[in-house]
Amino acid sequence: MNGPGNRLAWLEDLPVITEDGTRLGHVFEIRSPGRAETEPVHDARKVDCLLCGKRGWLERLGWKEPDALAIPWSSVVVLDAHAVIVRGAVDSFRKLDAYRSEDR
Repeated sequence: MNGPGNRLAWLEDLPVITEDGTRLGHVFEIRSPGRAETEPVHDARKVDCLLCGKRGWLERLGWKEPDALAIPWSSVVVLDAHAVIVRGAVDSFRKLDAYRSEDR
C-alpha cells in the first residue's frame, strides 16, 4: 500500500470506493491518536481512520458539519494515486457522529 511520497497528505481528495464499486465520496481528513504532529512524531504515528464523504461548500467553509463516514484504516485494501479501495458495505461504516461519541 504505497503511494506518492512518504506523507499521508497525498490521500486527501482521493475518491473512496468499496470493492464492489460503490463510491463513498472523497478523503477529507486522516485521523490518528495523539495531538497534532508532536505526540507521537508523525513518522511513528498510526492511522486510525479516514473521514470521507460528499462535502458541499458549507462544509468546506466550516459552517456545517460534514456528513462523513469514518472508514477504519483496517478496511483499506488498496491505496494508489487514483483511489482508496476499502473492504465492506456502505452500511458497515460509522457516521462521523457515532465515531465522535465512541471516542469520548
